[in-house]
Amino acid sequence: MTKRESETERRRAQLLARSARLREDIARTGAGVTGRLGGAERSIKVARAITSTPVLLAAGAALLAYAGPARTLTLVGRGLAGVNLLRRVLSALGSAGAAPGAAREPIRRETSDGGQ
Repeated sequence: MTKRESETERRRAQLLARSARLREDIARTGAGVTGRLGGAERSIKVARAITSTPVLLAAGAALLAYAGPARTLTLVGRGLAGVNLLRRVLSALGSAGAAPGAAREPIRRETSDGGQ
C-alpha cells in the first residue's frame, strides 16, 4: 500500500469514527426532545379534534339552544375567529408538532487540530 493510500485509509477511519460520534450525539439529543414533545403532540391532537367540523356544528347547535339567536351570532363570530387562528397555528406547526425556530443546541464542529 502506498503512502497516499494509507493516508486515505487513515482519513476514512477518522471520518467514520467522527460520523459514529455525531450519530450518537444526535440520538441523545433526539431522545431528550422526543420526551419533552410528548405532551405537546397530545395537545395538538386534541386541538385538531376540537376544530373538526362535526364538533363545531354540535357546539354551535348547543350554543344556539342555550344562549339564543342574538347572543349566539356574537359568540359564533368570535368563535370562528378563534378557530381560524387555531387552525393557522396548527398548520404552521405542521404534522410533526414542533414549533418552527424552536431553540436548538448549536452544532459542534470538530476540527483536524482537535478543536483548538
